[in-house]
Amino acid sequence: MKINAIIWDLDGVLIDSEPYHMDAEIETFTQFGIRVPRSILKEYFGIKLENYFTDIVKRFKKKIPVEEMIRTHNETLKRYYSEVFQLTSHALDVLGQLQLQYPMGMATSREKELANIVLKRFSLFPYFTSIIYGDDVENGKPHPEPFIKVSSQLKVNPKSAVVIEDAVSGFIAAKKAGMFVIARKAEHNRDMDFSQADYVVEELREIPLMLKKIG
Repeated sequence: MKINAIIWDLDGVLIDSEPYHMDAEIETFTQFGIRVPRSILKEYFGIKLENYFTDIVKRFKKKIPVEEMIRTHNETLKRYYSEVFQLTSHALDVLGQLQLQYPMGMATSREKELANIVLKRFSLFPYFTSIIYGDDVENGKPHPEPFIKVSSQLKVNPKSAVVIEDAVSGFIAAKKAGMFVIARKAEHNRDMDFSQADYVVEELREIPLMLKKIG
């Protein structure tokens, strides 16, 4: 295939955040009297926060305003995005290499206010021509809308785009959009189903050589 664009996920791909996200979620749920095992939290990787929390409230049969829970969680997350989350190994090197060869976009389920904290903190904005946030779409992953929007803004055929993701919801969304999927396998998702991905890498520095093989 001829590759015309690279589309990145943020959490769990460019920033090593997923294990700490679970810590933040446990903090929030505990404040509202909900004890959620980590095994259940893993089921929601890549899902929009509103959909995630709404489902948890129903699942645990609680009468809690989801909006209030999200407001509380956002305050916790601001601290995590500002102080806790770090870049994935080799992220800047790989972004720098690929920026010279392909237009790049980002499709994250994270809300703009939160994602921008870490994008600004690590000076990531210059690498991306298009960024679609969780609050830019009506239908989050696993719906293909986020990836379709990015490819439209990049002015490329979705079938010529490569997506780099770490969550099953992201794999499914990208495949529904007709895109090629490279999955990042790490400690936080090692027991996940990678069957929807075309290739799996354990380090981002594997990606440039893999892209040469693909197209």
